[in-house]
Amino acid sequence: MKETAPGSPKIPLVVTGITASLCLFLVLHIESTSKNTLTKYLPWINATAEIKLEATMAHLRLEKLLSGETGIDVEKVIGHLGQAEQLTVAMLDGNQNYHSFADPVLRINANQLLYQLVSFRNGTINLIAATDLNSSNVRLSRNYDNNFWTLIEKIDDLESAIQNYVQEEKKTNDSSLLLLLLAISGMTAISIISIAKYTLNRANYIRQLSDANKRISEQNVQLLKSSQTDQLTGLPNRQMLLTIAKQMLGRVHRQKICMSLTFIDLDFFKPINDEFGHSVGDKVLVSLTTTIKQHLRDGDVLARLAGDEFILLLQENSIEELERSLEQILGRIRSCLEDPIIHHPKEIHIRFSAGTAVAPSHSMEFDQLLHFADLAMYESKKQGRGLHYFYDSAAFQKNSVELVTEPLAPEAATE
Repeated sequence: MKETAPGSPKIPLVVTGITASLCLFLVLHIESTSKNTLTKYLPWINATAEIKLEATMAHLRLEKLLSGETGIDVEKVIGHLGQAEQLTVAMLDGNQNYHSFADPVLRINANQLLYQLVSFRNGTINLIAATDLNSSNVRLSRNYDNNFWTLIEKIDDLESAIQNYVQEEKKTNDSSLLLLLLAISGMTAISIISIAKYTLNRANYIRQLSDANKRISEQNVQLLKSSQTDQLTGLPNRQMLLTIAKQMLGRVHRQKICMSLTFIDLDFFKPINDEFGHSVGDKVLVSLTTTIKQHLRDGDVLARLAGDEFILLLQENSIEELERSLEQILGRIRSCLEDPIIHHPKEIHIRFSAGTAVAPSHSMEFDQLLHFADLAMYESKKQGRGLHYFYDSAAFQKNSVELVTEPLAPEAATE
């Protein structure tokens, strides 16, 4: 009687044929997914175009409003910018119309755009509030126009980042398609062992993808927490400042450059609140923010730490360039503050004391730099206020007991 040979070749052929068919199905599915990539992410691109349209409409309506054209509703001007902010937040957080941004680069671009939108909307509100709408032929300020074009650049940056992201997604799908086509070419010549290896590799890929998704989710949570800004001034708050400062310190370490952290504190701000109320005090802080930002460069960062305390971050290639740039900026700000910061209910003048610590000279830790800058600012107040001091480790360690125990001058008790 004829015996059946063990391990009949029909079994691996059948298994190979089934596996090849499944792979072909996967190839067709990935090809379909690749074709639908643009459609999937088209709402993001459309949203950026709509954000640009809303910002442009707000700018044009405001220009018509200030030129004396009737029938222009102030609320609609602000509403356009509010709609642009809502679209940006929707892309960050996701809703029924948009996938939320999972890519860190997209989230950073979107957060920068959201920050610029909030700043531009606050500038629009301030401009409307400070302008006599009954007068005619009032032109937009050059600074306001510059802020608008900065906003447009941020929108373009986000749109470019989305397009790059979509292209990378398409390249990834195309690469996967090519690999699977090559796998199908050799699938007919492999055995059950090859199928087992494929299954194992697929399991490893799924596990790696799960781990990557978990890491991305954790990063997204951290980015979401750090995306908060100060509600009054629109500046980064302490949490966002910490994130930005760590990024800048990373560049200091990698590129061997310098960064300054300047602690700015208003002199005699408490009497303003006591005499005129917190609403006037808030107006002073907003006006000061606008004044400072007018003299900053691209890449300079201004944040509100708390109350009347602000932090200014600068970067340069050397300490000499850093000191020169910082003194020029502070000097221009002081010149502007020679005029009243606000005129109603009466003219109010302010000045500030400042202290600076430098990385990497003084420290590469944010908290330590903040502490050193605070000590330098305290010394400027002690020496007469309205001054700017750089932290000197030797001098400040020598006078540390005085800085802690010596009371402020009598007039400082009102701060």
